[in-house]
Amino acid sequence: MSKPENSGNDHKQLLARITALETLQQVARDLTAELDHDALLQKILRAAITVSGSTAGSLFLYDRSTHELVFKVIVGGGGDALKEQRIPAEKGIAGQCFTRQRAIIVDNAEQDPRYFSAPAVSVGMVIRQLVAVPLVAQGKAIGVLEVMNKVTGEAYSQDDADLLMAFAGQSAVALENARLYGQVLEERDRILAVEAAVRHELARDLHDGPANMLSVLIMQLRYLRDVAQRDPGKLMTEFVNLEAVAQKAMYQTRNILFDLRPVILEQRGLGPALEQYVMRLRMVEPFRITLDAATLKTRLDTKIESAIFSIVQEAVNNTKKHAGAKNLEITADEEGNTLTITVRDDGRGFDVATVESRYEERGSLGLLNMKERAEIAHGRFELTSTINGGTTVRLVVPL
Repeated sequence: MSKPENSGNDHKQLLARITALETLQQVARDLTAELDHDALLQKILRAAITVSGSTAGSLFLYDRSTHELVFKVIVGGGGDALKEQRIPAEKGIAGQCFTRQRAIIVDNAEQDPRYFSAPAVSVGMVIRQLVAVPLVAQGKAIGVLEVMNKVTGEAYSQDDADLLMAFAGQSAVALENARLYGQVLEERDRILAVEAAVRHELARDLHDGPANMLSVLIMQLRYLRDVAQRDPGKLMTEFVNLEAVAQKAMYQTRNILFDLRPVILEQRGLGPALEQYVMRLRMVEPFRITLDAATLKTRLDTKIESAIFSIVQEAVNNTKKHAGAKNLEITADEEGNTLTITVRDDGRGFDVATVESRYEERGSLGLLNMKERAEIAHGRFELTSTINGGTTVRLVVPL
């Protein structure tokens, strides 16, 4: 009994399929070990080209802010000239693949009615066969992977598309892991920068405050020793002066401790904490400070109250350092289901757009800290300022 004529071909196809799957398994292991996002994109595309036996390929990532697909990696054709070029997310073969989240096989891409090439995008090669597969992470499409022109010149099969879909699934997971890892590194660096800024601020406050007062105390004690020998009658007057300096040092130390951890905020809530904060400010600041928190009655979650109080502190600190203000108003208005916190000064003001555009260069983290604490409080943060017209920081928090 003779074997069917196509049994040999079936056997070859099966072996090729097994080899491709083994390669895919090895590539998947390599991808999960790579946490550098840009290097991972390169590895994904080159591995896809190898696994599918293609000559070229491209990888798009989705930009949610502009609803566009962005060329991130290209191998073959236009290469680096195409990098960062953009096409609308719903246009072309890649766009259909992205929006429908399914593989698309094309036998002659440039004659396909779905083919789209933006004026600024030229692939620099004749595209015959093409397979596009979506990169999907946690049910959401994050990009598109395309391979083109098989080395053998054959058309792509459904098996090729299925293999690339499996590979794209592994790749999307690896990309998401790399993205999250990058976010963790950024957050770590930000926390370290905030910690360094806090240490610097604390060191400056200790140097200018209690440390300076202690130096004065030591000098006055030495002077007191001389007075005791020369003119004991003046001792009482000098003791009074010495006590005043000691009280000032104690007051400054307590102010620093209050800024670091206002215990009253935890024990009695936001309203009493603001009252004590303003009372302390009035004793040391040259400008006039008013507080209106009469309608503030609701106790919020400790984390949210702490975030709100930190925003007020940051806004006041900015007024102290930069505004040159004569008046500062703090209001906490609880009405219905919202709490509105406002810190307003009549200082010199600034151009908000300019400051935000140069924020990283300035190395200041104050505005970023306020915005992040507003997110913790689930609130809406607003900052308005005009040159010579003062600055207003407003936080609207749902109750």
